[in-house]
Amino acid sequence: MAYETLIDERVNVWVFFKPSKSGSIIPIAMSWHKRLIKFQGVIFTTTLKIGEVKLINLVCRAQGANFELEYNTDTHLWKLKKVMPRE
Repeated sequence: MAYETLIDERVNVWVFFKPSKSGSIIPIAMSWHKRLIKFQGVIFTTTLKIGEVKLINLVCRAQGANFELEYNTDTHLWKLKKVMPRE
């Protein structure tokens, strides 16, 4: 049985910002612990607003695991929130 792991670390993410009404974000890959993790797609996206700061959470599919990322639209920083094994 595999469990999700809470991480909450800043990471570098390569991403495409697709211009549209919804402002789509498409993560391509991230650098985490000196590893390059390539994403195969976005499973779902949620948005949370705290005061004037908008946080966008994306769950991305990669080989062997899913990764939950958080993008802060105010600081433009990315965090890896969780790693969830794929079964």
